[in-house]
Amino acid sequence: MRRKGSPMAQVNTIRGPIDSADLGRTLSHEHLTNGSGGMEHFPGLMDTPARRQEMVDRCVEALARVRQSGIDSVIDLTPFDLGRQMWLFQAVAARHAEHGVNVVCATGVYRWVPSIYFGWTEDEVAAHFTREITEGIEGSGIKAGFIKLAWDLEARLSDGRFAPRVHLEKMARGAARASKATGVPISCHTLATDALGTPLLDLFESEGLDLRAVTIGHSNDTTDMTYLTGLAKRGATVGLDRFFSPDPAYVEARSTIALGLVQAGYAEQTCLGHDGSAAGFWGRWNPERRPEVWTLVPEHEVPWLRAHGATEAQVDALLRGSIRAQFEAAARMAGR
Repeated sequence: MRRKGSPMAQVNTIRGPIDSADLGRTLSHEHLTNGSGGMEHFPGLMDTPARRQEMVDRCVEALARVRQSGIDSVIDLTPFDLGRQMWLFQAVAARHAEHGVNVVCATGVYRWVPSIYFGWTEDEVAAHFTREITEGIEGSGIKAGFIKLAWDLEARLSDGRFAPRVHLEKMARGAARASKATGVPISCHTLATDALGTPLLDLFESEGLDLRAVTIGHSNDTTDMTYLTGLAKRGATVGLDRFFSPDPAYVEARSTIALGLVQAGYAEQTCLGHDGSAAGFWGRWNPERRPEVWTLVPEHEVPWLRAHGATEAQVDALLRGSIRAQFEAAARMAGR
């Protein structure tokens, strides 16, 4: 349903552009695969046709499973240096009929900024991100629909020419400029216990970015509601996008944070996800198939929220309205 006074935006998916209204219920931060840039060149990871086929099968299986849970779209926030595999996106797109889920992939950079960027300017960073959004990624024909950033422990280190904070800030400024130019939103992995969303929003504001087009992610790694509501008051979307266990105590602890933001009036500035990978690598191949990896939010968190007073309109805002609003804010900023 189209909201009054809120024009639709075009969203790049791995199968081509769709309207923001067609995203439906969306998980805001996931990974088909992840690990490290260049991991495709390491022996024993994905160097055989059989292993690559298994990766595709796992992703299709997980997407089909989450579609059964009522999810329509998944945002994959894997930039190249976290192991983005364009061949995998192409294969998953070719099997869309088997899963039916819209997948949006990302440009951007992870927390350990690669040295290739050290000599670049902010505008050169912006031009690179813009190219992956407007022209496509690595000759695949697939265009990025989100810009990924990551500020974690490294953001504490700010002394010296090659200090991580220097490069993290440069990448963030480049991302802001690319977002303004293309109308694509930004999602930020952050260390919530260091309240890193605050300096990021300060930087984005100095670049003239509409903070409504920004997600401050992994925010449910803290229970500091003053910090979380402060992000929302400034206009940003609060990403409650880490959810790893069906254990009832864990579900209650994580879901209570979401309920607090809903009760404070920020349902449409809160998005949900898992930070889960269907076929990922952290040093080695996991032999366990986990088709349910993206179902904890729809099958555990959302029922908990309903049981504790969240209305259907509020649930819809968490899963549908918040993501759509980001795309539409970014599009307005770019004059699209």
